[in-house]
Amino acid sequence: MMKRLLRVLIPLLLALQLVGCTENTTASTRSRISTIDGVTYELSESGLYYTVIQWDRSSTAAVIVDSIDEINVTTIAESVFMNDAALVSVTLPAFLSIIGEQAFQGCTSLSQIAFPEGLATIEQLAFGRCTSLTTVAFPKILSSIGNFAFAHCTGLTSIDLTLTKAAIGASAFADCTALSTIAFSANTRYVGQNAFEGTPWYASLPDGYNYIGDYFLEYRGTIAPGETIALEVNTSYIGFDAFRDQDQLTAIVIPDAVLRIYGYAFYGCDNLVSVTFPAELVEIGLEVFRDCVSLVAADLAPTKLSKLGTGAFSGCAALETVTLSSFLDIISSFTFNGCVSLAEIYLPKRLKGIQDSAFENCRALAAVVFEDDSLMLAIGTKAFRNCVALTAVIMPVRLTDIGMYAFSGCTALSSIVLPASLKTIGHQSFYRCIALSAIVIPASVTVVSEDAFVDCDALTIYCVAARQPSTWDSLWNSDNRPVVWNHRTS
Repeated sequence: MMKRLLRVLIPLLLALQLVGCTENTTASTRSRISTIDGVTYELSESGLYYTVIQWDRSSTAAVIVDSIDEINVTTIAESVFMNDAALVSVTLPAFLSIIGEQAFQGCTSLSQIAFPEGLATIEQLAFGRCTSLTTVAFPKILSSIGNFAFAHCTGLTSIDLTLTKAAIGASAFADCTALSTIAFSANTRYVGQNAFEGTPWYASLPDGYNYIGDYFLEYRGTIAPGETIALEVNTSYIGFDAFRDQDQLTAIVIPDAVLRIYGYAFYGCDNLVSVTFPAELVEIGLEVFRDCVSLVAADLAPTKLSKLGTGAFSGCAALETVTLSSFLDIISSFTFNGCVSLAEIYLPKRLKGIQDSAFENCRALAAVVFEDDSLMLAIGTKAFRNCVALTAVIMPVRLTDIGMYAFSGCTALSSIVLPASLKTIGHQSFYRCIALSAIVIPASVTVVSEDAFVDCDALTIYCVAARQPSTWDSLWNSDNRPVVWNHRTS
């Protein structure tokens, strides 16, 4: 009886196990690619969302499903619908978060688009040259409209930005030659350079001060000689090119509420002598004061400035004194490049890096002082190149890297102290430091690059290491300057 029962049960159990294995195998090997009505979707590696990756152009109307097997479609990849001139309409999924670069660029028949409430990002060129679009409304959660996102949409007559605080990228609506009506949010925070260039709306801006809420867009027209510039007290942002090349601007007090000054805002203001910075300021953007050749001082110490953009004060030939904010983490590339009157700079403790060419060609710079216990880690390529008045530098105690050409051409540099933390000395870091007679290389240094001390004609090199490390370049001392190994400091 038992044997007969086992003969029945064992095949049944085996069959059940096989069914279970088949079901598990099916679940684990489910295709990552699905195509529905001409739209192809790919499941993410995490299995948490689908991305639209292809369109077969089989219809003039594309419908993107909300989800597949209860997994949401959240992303449209770059260039998926690009240059489909026959596409008239597209239904976007309810959970869409990202529209990728050039996703619909050149869809010249696309006449309308309704964005879902959860859309967060429209990447650059996403709808460029969609010449049949006439009006667009943007959802509240949207955070970014990319560069050139709607550029050359020549049929676009109106856009509604009232619900969103989205950053509007450079040239986002450039050359939308019919765009005459724009409804902005009162909380606009960022309008990229030339965002509305070539639109009737932009062309119609009046002379004088032009605002979008508390965002100062630009001063239109020419400032009259002797005119006092007075921005509104509630101004929070000063836009790209806001006062660019205003030669009659001589002084400005930036309102206390201003948080950010965006790129080129005062570029080329030749007669600007005085700027008063507000305490709440956190950002000065790209080349904001470049070539303000009459500016004599920049007192940033009272501010909360944490971002100082590339070339912010480059070419300010009369700039004699600079005091930096204690909130600053990085001095960006070219920040003070060519400030030929700058005599000294005090670098606050919090600074972690000086980027490429930051003080290059500051020919009057005689003193560079790092605050005690500085957090500075790296000095970039050409950071102090051609600072011909610089005589001595004590490097900060945490410094690990000295970049290529960092002090090249510092012909008066006679003393430099390297910290025990240092790891790297870059290519021609001290090229033509002809006054430098001695330098001590700590044992921590693992890399000395080719020609690090070339044309340092008076130099003797003292190395704490007992012998040349194998990781140093074979031409690190290409001029065969005298070297003392196993040096012991007192």
